[in-house]
Amino acid sequence: MLLTLCDRETPLYLAPGHDGAEIRSWIAFHTGAPIVAPGAARFALGGWAALQPLSAYPVGTADYPDRSTTLIVEMDQLTSQGARLTGPGIETAAFLSLPETAAFRANRALFPLGLDFFFTCGSALAALPRSTVVEEA
Repeated sequence: MLLTLCDRETPLYLAPGHDGAEIRSWIAFHTGAPIVAPGAARFALGGWAALQPLSAYPVGTADYPDRSTTLIVEMDQLTSQGARLTGPGIETAAFLSLPETAAFRANRALFPLGLDFFFTCGSALAALPRSTVVEEA
């Protein structure tokens, strides 16, 4: 995923547990993405707990809502059970095993500002844009 999203102009934050010499070397060689603090990141990689607090990341501005951070969250499991998702691109409703729901409801309240999320687990991938409405199942 990082090979697709990152290059020399996309600052990346590596959360604890995902930040080390080996991954920094791999990122430098393959993408050239600068490693930065959360407040300067366009992308952030890590586990849910290690990526906290979400308030550390840019949510964009009224003029440039796209200048926010996309978080790539590595999960222990990723299933189609759990929180109920509705919104653009979802015909009726979808369900996803999110780490919590309150943070995503708060993020949605910022729309059109806010964070976007990718969740990964092995070869599984799910995306949660800021426009998605998240409810308890």
